[in-house]
Amino acid sequence: MAYVSSMTYTTEAQFLEAVAQAKSAQTAREAALAAAAMEQGLSFQAMLNNSIADYSGTPTAASTAADSQALDTYFQQAADTYNISVDLLKAVARQESGFQTDIVSSAGAIGVMQLMPGTAEYLGVTDPYNAEQNIMGGAKLLSELSARYNGDLSLTLAAYNAGAGAVDKYGTIPPYQETQNFVAKIKANLGVD
Repeated sequence: MAYVSSMTYTTEAQFLEAVAQAKSAQTAREAALAAAAMEQGLSFQAMLNNSIADYSGTPTAASTAADSQALDTYFQQAADTYNISVDLLKAVARQESGFQTDIVSSAGAIGVMQLMPGTAEYLGVTDPYNAEQNIMGGAKLLSELSARYNGDLSLTLAAYNAGAGAVDKYGTIPPYQETQNFVAKIKANLGVD
């Protein structure tokens, strides 16, 4: 999940508030989706099937193709806007969320690029469940971190996962198993040593 060192939570209360905000946003999104489905006149069975597909992470074939095409467009726009590799963006998204737009981690990170609420706010993302905004925010963060670490991919990825403060503290990839695995998996996915 993505962190920004100045946006990390210093108290348990701040962290719990961020998690509560993420859960509240997810509940509001689910209610809006249900209302939209009812307006479209979907049968109860169709709504149930869509909910099961969403819950299981198994989208319908029609939504998968459309969603995939939209995500590809968003990844390319973000890569062009922030002058970073579209392959890097997609590798981070694959590792962070498996390309799921409405996923929330146990720590409260939201969406395709798994942005923490404070990080999303810092990046100007007003709706972290909106795939386009989320991907743009993740791209902006990766671009900022890449500039901060002079293009060093390992440090950029480590800071995306653990925060720039942790990378600065250790001067290298922090000794956190999650972060070390995150960096290794993405670099392997990109075919980079």
